[in-house]
Amino acid sequence: MMRIPRDLRERVVRLMELKGIRGRGVEEYVEELLNLSEDIAVEKESLYRAAGVFRALSDFENLRILMLLKKREMCVCELMVALNMKQPAVSYHLRLLREKGLIKSIRKGKWIFYSIADRKLLKVIEKVIENV
Repeated sequence: MMRIPRDLRERVVRLMELKGIRGRGVEEYVEELLNLSEDIAVEKESLYRAAGVFRALSDFENLRILMLLKKREMCVCELMVALNMKQPAVSYHLRLLREKGLIKSIRKGKWIFYSIADRKLLKVIEKVIENV
């Protein structure tokens, strides 16, 4: 059982009163909260991966690339023209998106073309864009 610091204990008691929780002690309620945290810990690796995807999606240029690749597969030079960006910058963003599993690449001779890896995820992104 976790030792609950006095100031936290007082806050939990007030919270339990506010929520109308009766017939249970502070220790029991805290134990329930700790069990919830343990359930989440099982999903820790998935949460880390999801956080990485969200970081990639929080970048404006990455979203621009995804919206272009939504229309068709493209190589680096096409993306350079469409985005008005230099090759190192485009390659940097493509690497991040590929590492997070958002895009895939296919080699055709000497050319590498990029496309959306998962159209379902793209639909979620579009839904978010519609609602902001």
